[in-house]
Amino acid sequence: MMHTKKYKELHMNKKVQSITVELQSDLLEDLDKLSTEIGKDRTVMVSEALNMYLAYQELSLQQKPIEDQSNKPLTADEFFDDLDI
Repeated sequence: MMHTKKYKELHMNKKVQSITVELQSDLLEDLDKLSTEIGKDRTVMVSEALNMYLAYQELSLQQKPIEDQSNKPLTADEFFDDLDI
């Protein structure tokens, strides 16, 4: 496993735990390809993406009208539609 500076920064002085996730094969292939192309550790990329997604979800919940009590998180499709991706 390649331990980049960003990987070390992510794990220094922070309690981290390992988890297991299941990904679609094509998503994992894309992750591995991009990880190699840009020289970032896969763990760092997943952590950064998850942090961005969680921050976006939190922001979207804060922006809902007060009378909307559903507090439903966005689906992945809604998330990417909002980003125009």
